[in-house]
Amino acid sequence: VRFLFSINKYYQDKFNIPMGIFVDKERGEIYVADNGRNEVLVFDIKGTPIFKFGKTQGVSSPIDLVVKDDNIYLTQEGKPYIEIFNYRGEAIGQIKPPQNIPFSPGRLTLDEDGSIYVINKEKVGCLVFDKNNVFVRKIGNELTSLTGIALSKDKVYLITPFDSRAIQIYDKQGNFIAAFEGIQDKGGTLGLPTSAIVDKNGLLWLIDALRGVVIYDKTNQELTRFTEYGGTQKQLFFSVDIDFNEDNMIFILEKGAKRVTVFKEVTTK
Repeated sequence: VRFLFSINKYYQDKFNIPMGIFVDKERGEIYVADNGRNEVLVFDIKGTPIFKFGKTQGVSSPIDLVVKDDNIYLTQEGKPYIEIFNYRGEAIGQIKPPQNIPFSPGRLTLDEDGSIYVINKEKVGCLVFDKNNVFVRKIGNELTSLTGIALSKDKVYLITPFDSRAIQIYDKQGNFIAAFEGIQDKGGTLGLPTSAIVDKNGLLWLIDALRGVVIYDKTNQELTRFTEYGGTQKQLFFSVDIDFNEDNMIFILEKGAKRVTVFKEVTTK
């Protein structure tokens, strides 16, 4: 993995509490939800600022976001719904589960069909909305904690740091398959896992705020980890989120260093 560059401000405005990142593969754009600035910041793939919107448009303490069908789906603290904004930053709609499900949304992610998987912090679990934004199911029962969700073609990985196992695997219908790893207090090797993503080879990249990045193969065995902890250029400092693009670029959001660090995966044959 080779360091490319990092982004830590929108023109002169420095990041405050960056929480969520999403890379729009089609448009080649990087989206950052900045919780402290109450803003959504958009950059091109080289890190040049393109557009931002925030408080004036009603954004408040954003957590995470995804982009689909040219709209931005944003979760925010204190709002019991996913809010939908268009490309001009105008609020155009909301998604929420049926009324009998109390909802406090956290991180969210998209599958290849355009379904949304979102953390519910209220009744801890993952809620699934189909490509038409209709609620279909809940995944994960009686979880103590849930900080991240990653999807492969047929599996859902829930990151549950304070449960006995830190990574729980379900199928797309919500049936439990397996669980593995743990934080150090629970006999594992992790510090504070916060989010994850599955790459095109089916490897799970886990972001750990205290340990950097840990990569697992399809049999849930650890392959490698980058654990350079700190604030200098090639280190990771309290990383909280990750995304990829089609070009083997890796985007890691660091809340501690208040920046996005971009690496390129160099394939060694």
